[in-house]
Amino acid sequence: MDSKILLGKILQRFYDAKIAKVEGYTSFGYIKQTDTAVYVTRENGKDTRVSFDKILIGIKGYQKEPSLYHEGPGALRDLGITHVNSPVWSLLHLLKVQDYQ
Repeated sequence: MDSKILLGKILQRFYDAKIAKVEGYTSFGYIKQTDTAVYVTRENGKDTRVSFDKILIGIKGYQKEPSLYHEGPGALRDLGITHVNSPVWSLLHLLKVQDYQ
């Protein structure tokens, strides 16, 4: 499936749920969305801008290597996603691994 369609699904689920949470990890709340990014609250820290480009990198990484889905947020660093790897990882987990295959 096209990565931008998957991005749209992630954003819709995040907007509807108002939270991205993976059991055992911190949660991220929905603040707002712009044309290029979504803004999240952090349980432990400052509100953060997460660019769609970073989420798309994660989507493409999961499409190429679905096993990354089962690894922690640190695995996204190998894709070049740093500083926002935890919120991106939580957002990516709003979909199931099968959605990336």
